[in-house]
Amino acid sequence: MSSLTSFAHQARASRTVRRATLLAAALFGVVSLGDDCDGDIVSDPTFRDWCGNSLCSWTTDSGNISQAPTWNADDLGVSFNQTPTQISQVTSESSATCIQFTSVANVDVLAQMVLEVDFNNDGTIDSSTPIAGNWQQFQTEITAPTGYYGITFHIRKQGTGNAVLAEMRIQSTTGCTAPAPVLTNLPLGDGCNADSECVSNVCGGGSYFFSNVNPVCSLCSDTQGCSGPGQTCQLGRYGFGQCSPDGHLGVSGANCTTNSDCASNHCDGVVVLGTVGEPDAGTDGGFDSVPCASNFGSPDAGPVSTRDGGATTDAGTTDAGSFAPPTIPCFAPSPTLVQGKGGVCR
Repeated sequence: MSSLTSFAHQARASRTVRRATLLAAALFGVVSLGDDCDGDIVSDPTFRDWCGNSLCSWTTDSGNISQAPTWNADDLGVSFNQTPTQISQVTSESSATCIQFTSVANVDVLAQMVLEVDFNNDGTIDSSTPIAGNWQQFQTEITAPTGYYGITFHIRKQGTGNAVLAEMRIQSTTGCTAPAPVLTNLPLGDGCNADSECVSNVCGGGSYFFSNVNPVCSLCSDTQGCSGPGQTCQLGRYGFGQCSPDGHLGVSGANCTTNSDCASNHCDGVVVLGTVGEPDAGTDGGFDSVPCASNFGSPDAGPVSTRDGGATTDAGTTDAGSFAPPTIPCFAPSPTLVQGKGGVCR
């Protein structure tokens, strides 16, 4: 058994891993979705809150918008005036399992208007749904992936033609049956199911996961080893697999997360996105994950076998020690996500 697997099997899994399934794109049409909505996910879904020439709760990313009459001249909506025009809203939503979209719009087919959904606020569009209609109410829904941390919604007109929205209500509901979208471009340290989901193209064991059950995006794994001279796949300081972390073995061009990973003692270009379980300290604006296992560093309640501060083995009964083995730190308090493939040894 490799050191990566042996180490990972000592820890408890502390968050649910994203399920790798494909999104079946639903045609936009009238759907009866029931009355189990939990509430709006976005602010100002009816586009009534204006700050000058802009919507207060939505960002105008491109083009031009203005207030415009809807089916009722006194009930104003938002007109998308140029090609292209896009508005967006970033949310910290992380618990909805099924998302219902309800629109009331007058949109020509030639306007090619779409609602795009970016789970994890990472700039990757994970779902796209067309918007059309002549003031009828349309509804559709999408199954949310497991273990996402924030959602950005984009409404974009990408063609010519008239496009006026009176409402775009986005609500948390239940009962979605379609497969969830597969999340891609996941950073180092994030939960994964397949290599293709990770920007590093390696999905392997992590410091507080069972390596074969709850893997994380890594730089190496039990099945994708290290090619550098004398290097082995081990768990690095941020909780994902690395090639001999802190071993000063990385040659020029090798991936790294700290200077001590490199023979030159120079690791260039590391970008830390934030501590898992804390509000994102980086660029995506969301929450990166849930906290690490609550029994790390807390009194050992048994009956699992652990090692306490007195270095005695708990054979299955409650003792007064603490579950705080020095080889399984909680990473203040949890592992950290690192952008891309980390840095590069220079």
